[in-house]
Amino acid sequence: MRFLYLIVFIGFFSCSTKNPEKTISEETKLTFELDSLIQEKCVGENCATLRLVWPKANGKNQELINQEIQSQLTSMLMFGEKSSESRDSLIADYFKVFEEFKRDFPDSYGGYELQVEAGIPYVSDSTISIKYSWMSYMGGAHPNHGVQFLNLDKSSGRALSIDRLVKDEGRLKELVEQKFRAFHEIKPELKIEEDGRFFLSETGFFLASAMGFQEDKIWVIYVPYEIGPYSMGYTELEFTKEELGELVRW
Repeated sequence: MRFLYLIVFIGFFSCSTKNPEKTISEETKLTFELDSLIQEKCVGENCATLRLVWPKANGKNQELINQEIQSQLTSMLMFGEKSSESRDSLIADYFKVFEEFKRDFPDSYGGYELQVEAGIPYVSDSTISIKYSWMSYMGGAHPNHGVQFLNLDKSSGRALSIDRLVKDEGRLKELVEQKFRAFHEIKPELKIEEDGRFFLSETGFFLASAMGFQEDKIWVIYVPYEIGPYSMGYTELEFTKEELGELVRW
């Protein structure tokens, strides 16, 4: 009988020690799934379309991560003088502007289009990079488009400012400038400001707004109009771990 009690006790103890391990594993695991919002409104044969796609976090720090993702998404919907509206109100304004334009100019041809698609090209033990690609057309000769990165601290779920992402911003700018010159084949004897093709203020060369990780590299991407005309397109510069070492947070 004592032997039977011992077996039961050991079996109970074994089960009770496994459950907490499973719970801890489930709580610390972080996964993502895609969510989307697609809307359309038409005036006659012309339509305004909206398409948003973004990752949704599940697991550790999911609330903070999703807040950061939504905040970045909302900022990419702002146009005109809008600066602090909610996502839903910005979407409502987008369709309202379209309907008012068609009412005031009933003979105008064409519609509006707004797309933002976000994905996760990089996850390490410490850093998550989310890449947003966007395109908007609200009349004019051509649509506008670009990319942006949101870099997150995996342990806290908070967005990483550039001073936390890059350990020596000055040194990184030097390396980016070297690749920028090679990309655009700038003559060695010329300063970038003297080339005549680029939009540079008195402060000179600068790091692009879009900077993040994908394909186990860090990318610095200058979008149209950021440093040159629309016809110049994108300037996409990539750096490997071997090139930068501990200069950036991988």
